[in-house]
Amino acid sequence: MSVVAQEAAEPSGHAAPHRILIIDDSQPTATALAAVLRRADYETAVAYRGNDGLHQARTGSFDAAVVDIHLPDLSGLVVSQKLREILGPETPIIVLSGDTSMTTLNSLPHVGATYFFSKPVNASHLLDRLKEWLAPQGER
Repeated sequence: MSVVAQEAAEPSGHAAPHRILIIDDSQPTATALAAVLRRADYETAVAYRGNDGLHQARTGSFDAAVVDIHLPDLSGLVVSQKLREILGPETPIIVLSGDTSMTTLNSLPHVGATYFFSKPVNASHLLDRLKEWLAPQGER
């Protein structure tokens, strides 16, 4: 079963592409997400470990982040909290997981997550949400 349930891409129409940081230890998942986002005119950077993603966030410039909860070195919830500190209050942080327990879902607001998608991810829904969050203030 693919973790990206539906591959869809509509060009975003932005002159300068938004940059999305993907942090997921599953190479097939990260590759599929990056491909979907690139087809929708987003630039992507991928990290397979939480600490590597945090390093990229500190040294790069990102408009949004997509984070898996279960990473080999750090919890994705800890990564999300640190990303919120690095990226600021307005940057969307999207958490992905097959773990839909109430404990996980209830912790998301406390770590600064903007939204949660369960796996498999519906690509069209992800792209719609990103387009909404990354739209200029007057277009929201």
